[in-house]
Amino acid sequence: MELFYLTILTVAVAELGDRSLFLAILLGVRFRRLWPVFWGMVTGLFINQLLSAFAGVWLFAVLPAEWHGLLVGAVFLAMAVWVLFPEDESKAEKLTARSIFLTSALAFFILEMADKTQLAVVTLAGAGGSVWPVVFGATIGILLVTTPALLLGWRFAAALPMRALRLMAAALFALLGLWLVLDGLDRLPDIGLPSPARLLDGLGEAG
Repeated sequence: MELFYLTILTVAVAELGDRSLFLAILLGVRFRRLWPVFWGMVTGLFINQLLSAFAGVWLFAVLPAEWHGLLVGAVFLAMAVWVLFPEDESKAEKLTARSIFLTSALAFFILEMADKTQLAVVTLAGAGGSVWPVVFGATIGILLVTTPALLLGWRFAAALPMRALRLMAAALFALLGLWLVLDGLDRLPDIGLPSPARLLDGLGEAG
């Protein structure tokens, strides 16, 4: 039980200010369907933590280190384009709970790849010699932070300046994506900014 509670605390603290927090708000605003998004979020997070604990982030162990930033950067760029196109209200009403669930699950699964939380799960599972307390603890720890963010986006969607939020979200994802991709291609201008790859490594060590 100590490992379970330690994982909850470690992961919840690590998630404060993390990109998952922003994604929860974004999905709540975009779909305005609380339960399909919530259960999709739970499923995506749980599967990601499960694979992390069992496989030790196999994908990122196999891929060359210089590809890590490229992969995460490509996901960010895709999300920058995605958020620019608002869901048509008539189509949004026709979206099935299943489609919203699958979209939310996939979004959280991908976003947690190479995240400090994923690396923390690998470390805690290996050090503790137990998978399930870490998997459940990590999932609960993330949900403690992302669920209030989802409720915020869902509850106040109508009152939020949607166009401004979409532009801000797109700009943020695009900047992060370009930063990671340019660094992965060794084309990042030397303007005194730290390397994204180094930051990712630092986050993993902090987890």
